[in-house]
Amino acid sequence: MSSNSVPAMKTRSAAVAIVAAAALTLALALAGCGSDDTPTASPEKPTSATASTLTPVTRTPALDAIGVIGHSGATGADSNGDGRDALANSWATGDNPQVDSIYLRLLAEHPALEGHGYNHAISGSDVSSLMSQAKAVLAEDPVPDIVLVQSIDNDIRCDGTDEDNYEPFEAAIDELVTYLQTTAPGMKVFFVDQWASVDSYDDVAEGIPDLVSELSGSGPCDTFTLQGERNAEAEGYLQQVVDEYFDRITRVCEQHSGCATDGGAMQELPLEGADITDDHNHLSVPGQAKMAAIVWDHLPADWKT
Repeated sequence: MSSNSVPAMKTRSAAVAIVAAAALTLALALAGCGSDDTPTASPEKPTSATASTLTPVTRTPALDAIGVIGHSGATGADSNGDGRDALANSWATGDNPQVDSIYLRLLAEHPALEGHGYNHAISGSDVSSLMSQAKAVLAEDPVPDIVLVQSIDNDIRCDGTDEDNYEPFEAAIDELVTYLQTTAPGMKVFFVDQWASVDSYDDVAEGIPDLVSELSGSGPCDTFTLQGERNAEAEGYLQQVVDEYFDRITRVCEQHSGCATDGGAMQELPLEGADITDDHNHLSVPGQAKMAAIVWDHLPADWKT
């Protein structure tokens, strides 16, 4: 499952990216503590050679399990306003009826799914930790028929090196999908884009002075100037970076049967101030509900039957 620490998830500047990296270190350290409240660390990432020699696992014929992997966007982080993960509020696997998650929507037609919504997302996760989360998902019984993936934010660097990161990111996504579908033949994999466009996020930010301050700076992804004014050049650059990472995911998915994305629809999430949590980096319960609705609309129809 996921750690109870909540890093800056939505990368809007180089400073936020640094905080996210530091939080990942903390989250992984906490995961190794093995306390009652914090899950143990996920298994080590297998190498490509190891992945290719793993014994396939068997899924049951019925749609009776789903899973989600990725960062704290999938854990309901801070959605209760206490700075902690709230798995019940997850857009993917939560059981809060106010969110009406993908799990609950599928459960309405698939009673065998009861209790089998596995959340192995980890606060601070980037693409490098997805494989270990995938291994944890595949260890579940029953094995998920659908795995949802939310992962872009913490891979964004905004330090001038993103162009060098696109190819490794794409390769890691391809390895992930290959691993999941080779180990669990017939498994479906669905990726979501980053929620809300840069412009729509900044539209909301303008009404939150503390958030404007957080987003202000002189870096390439600081979407407000040091004087607190919108920086159109930085907004355009950051949007371009976000789009490129998602394009790489889309390219991988097009090469795998049983892989789909939201087609970028998450960028159109109609964001309002009430949809953002107190930490300004995650979605509240209403925001989680909006995200669940978008995913549901774009989940392939034949996956729901």
